[in-house]
Amino acid sequence: MQQYIVRRLLLAVVTLIGVSWLIFAIMWMIPGDVAVSILGDGANAERIAALREQMGLNDPWYTQYGRWARDIVRGDLGMSLFLANKPVKTLIAEHLPITVNLAIYTMTVAVVLGVTLGTISGIWHDTLLDYVCRVFSVTGLSIPVFWLGIMILLTLVRLFAWTPPLVWISPFEDFWGNMGQMFWPAATLGYFQVAFIARMTRSSLLDVLVEEYIRTARAKGLPERLVVLKHALRNVVIPIVTIGSLQFVALLGGVVVTERVYNLKGWGTLLVNGVINHDYPLVQTMIFMFAGLVVLANLCTDILYGWLDPRIRYT
Repeated sequence: MQQYIVRRLLLAVVTLIGVSWLIFAIMWMIPGDVAVSILGDGANAERIAALREQMGLNDPWYTQYGRWARDIVRGDLGMSLFLANKPVKTLIAEHLPITVNLAIYTMTVAVVLGVTLGTISGIWHDTLLDYVCRVFSVTGLSIPVFWLGIMILLTLVRLFAWTPPLVWISPFEDFWGNMGQMFWPAATLGYFQVAFIARMTRSSLLDVLVEEYIRTARAKGLPERLVVLKHALRNVVIPIVTIGSLQFVALLGGVVVTERVYNLKGWGTLLVNGVINHDYPLVQTMIFMFAGLVVLANLCTDILYGWLDPRIRYT
């Protein structure tokens, strides 16, 4: 296992280097001039040229890439070019907790509801209850997240006079206030994730329930509840872990619409603002961090496999 982890970490370094090249190339090719975005369209050519020289935008691409990569290795994430020249590290630290908070609640809703619906569908497959659960879960995949969020928000505003708070409430300061603020955004995003987990749980459970050891457990007279919970679901966990880990990482970068609808100024909103304003240091750093989270999530998932299933060994 230790050798496997070392190999994966070395591979992760190579992967991140390749990702950094790709990110820089894409940002380099995006049309527009950040100097013009900062000074405005009415700025004269002399001021634009002076700002470009000051920011190092006239240097060759490899010089700019080397400078950015060197700063990343040193832990210096640079300064935002557009947002009041604030450190990128500060901006990420201010916005990331909101997105992580929303992602944790979202995955809690998705896993609990998805595993429950998938288990019910797997046990009572091809019955009316199975069809109802499958329609409910797949509906979440079919409805656009932004439309569902807007409909929920309009319903809450009209019927209960509820509006999203203007300021994020930290769970460490007011847990129940944070829960009330994040419940509906998490339900909106979580409903979309339910279909993936429910379908994976159902199909995996159907495969497991016909295995020899399940028939043996039933032949021993074990209650059906113990057969499903203790024997069947334990072998269904691995596919759920795979889907859950990937969906969790995807949520960190894909919550832009929900954050906008519910007035949450998280990582997704910050990234969109950076792209709109051609804030290269901010966008490059955030995408690089997101790639690092994906690599880390894959590594943790593989290690978790070996802990969940002793039959899995990495040699």
